[in-house]
Amino acid sequence: METWTRAFPQLLAAYEHKEQFYHIWDCATRRDAEKALAAWIDDIPQGQKEVWKELVSAVSGWREEMLTYFETDIPVTNAFTESINRLAKDKNRDGRGYSFEVMRARMLYTTKHKKKAPQTKESPFLGKATMTYSMGLPEPETNYGIDLSTFWED
Repeated sequence: METWTRAFPQLLAAYEHKEQFYHIWDCATRRDAEKALAAWIDDIPQGQKEVWKELVSAVSGWREEMLTYFETDIPVTNAFTESINRLAKDKNRDGRGYSFEVMRARMLYTTKHKKKAPQTKESPFLGKATMTYSMGLPEPETNYGIDLSTFWED
């Protein structure tokens, strides 16, 4: 990156300005964040106002909502919600227009977006489980592969 930023000073200025924007979120209070945001807007590098125009516009439009982040004891974002919305859009695209009922069922009953309990596997080399059970987790059953009884019907 040093090679590029040495060769293109405008690129270095843009990179540093982007990093300055990220540091706004490190502020401890809303007041500090407001000052940092105002300074960030004022410090847009010479000749780059047009490049940063869309971000400045978005920040201006969502300023109150963004700064509310600093007013809670535990800073919270809507990143999880946005992630779930993205999964819903992807599922809808993959299904090429599911009905609402099908889409709702797919989102509620699939597990891609849900946290899973840690899985344990037995090491073929040590003959021991690869995870400790001091956390109160049940010992796993030894799994020798697929259950063949499901293939045969009497």
